[in-house]
Amino acid sequence: MILEWRDSEFPPEQKLLGVVYDAGVILRTDLLFLLNWTHDMLKKYVYRVRNAHAEALLRGGWTLNRSSYAYVLTEAGVRYVHQMLGIDGKPVTMDALWSHALGLNAILMRYLRKHGFDGVRWFNTREATDELWFLRKLATGATDADLRASSIRPDAALRTPQGFWWVEFDNATETSRQLWRKYQMYITNLSDLDESFRHVVWVTKNEARQRSMEMIWTQMPENHLHMDFFVEGKETFGE
Repeated sequence: MILEWRDSEFPPEQKLLGVVYDAGVILRTDLLFLLNWTHDMLKKYVYRVRNAHAEALLRGGWTLNRSSYAYVLTEAGVRYVHQMLGIDGKPVTMDALWSHALGLNAILMRYLRKHGFDGVRWFNTREATDELWFLRKLATGATDADLRASSIRPDAALRTPQGFWWVEFDNATETSRQLWRKYQMYITNLSDLDESFRHVVWVTKNEARQRSMEMIWTQMPENHLHMDFFVEGKETFGE
């Protein structure tokens, strides 16, 4: 619900924590953009969060090249948001996943800055996984056990007025064998869904990796999925 916090009825401090939670890790500039806040507003609410709780809920830090400042929740912060939203589950922090989370969120930010917020919904990994489970349940009537045994966890999903896409951000760390298996899992998960839900966008680091991923996809057995591959910053959704 990362795009819903701006107009929600939660107090500002909880909006701040909610956006960071949904993003995993978020740049300060993107946080300001999503909440439509000024720097002074953000500074005020960060101060309030840090002084209203015995445990630290929020941490800030510079990205690797120190070009941008980002926020992430502590374990206590994740627990707080879980309680706030009624989410069951073990609190998981994003300390080891900064690069992947920031790269994934950048896809959404580029879309929003180009096309605006109207008619847009972004599903983070947890939400996209739940949405896929629900769609498969409706389409197949399979048992929960069968769904779990064959399920894939999309990195994210994007719904716009032009369509719906499952989104994968590739850091060029997976081997060809791992990509093949992931492609096959998408075929298994999406083949029974309506055609409108059989689109996957992969965003990767460079053109060489993009070509390699496309080549592997062309070797897959015939199927009815639509896979598109882009270098980050050049992705399109229904254009």
